[in-house]
Amino acid sequence: MVSLSRAHALRFRRSVPVTLGRGALAPILGFAVVFAGFGARTGMPLAAAAVLGAIGGTSSLLVHEFGHVRVARRFDGIRSASVSLLWLGAATRLEGAYKRGSEQTRVAIAGPRASFEFGLSIAALAVLPMPLPLREAVLMLALLNVAIGVLTLIPAYPLDGYKLMVGLLWSATGSRQSAQRVLGRIGRVAAVIVPPATAILVAAKPSIGLGAAIMAGTLFMQNQLLRKPSPNARKRVAARPPSGPGAR
Repeated sequence: MVSLSRAHALRFRRSVPVTLGRGALAPILGFAVVFAGFGARTGMPLAAAAVLGAIGGTSSLLVHEFGHVRVARRFDGIRSASVSLLWLGAATRLEGAYKRGSEQTRVAIAGPRASFEFGLSIAALAVLPMPLPLREAVLMLALLNVAIGVLTLIPAYPLDGYKLMVGLLWSATGSRQSAQRVLGRIGRVAAVIVPPATAILVAAKPSIGLGAAIMAGTLFMQNQLLRKPSPNARKRVAARPPSGPGAR
């Protein structure tokens, strides 16, 4: 467990760097393409729909991550190192250590809560006078935030749902290591069950099965991506012993 110096705590409160990771343009372009396709069906100009998707979608990811940051600021044991856009979304990296499970629980749930609140705020804009295609695009952006909140609550590493479960089990057992062992056992069972179950689902319901397979593959790749430290992180590790939760 690391106690932050006053200078470190002050730095955390003043600035949280946003960095572009590997493939950071992928989610931006992905949102632009999806909203452009939606605009083509509803009669909204393609360029306007693409810009709305690129800016609105990326902002939605950042709002989610800064929800974690906002709560993490309250705890002396941890500080935010950075928020990164990645080719599969975004992530918040933390340095320091949680002192108790309730802290991890509050930080984990803060992102989905921020997404739900942001989605509700965007949906409220739909009551304003505007062209129907634009109103539908605004509602789609609101639904995107709801989807981000729901999907990140799936209890699979590295999603918020996994960290939420760790925090809850940590609070119940009094040990973070025990909580991680319990979830590790569950994960190993799931690793055996999920592949054949997905194959059966693909055969029975191809569209749903392929969606599940893509989601599972995405989680696996995100897991591998977040486990690989950047060159700067390797330098920091070489300079001092590693500590704390690392990626949120």
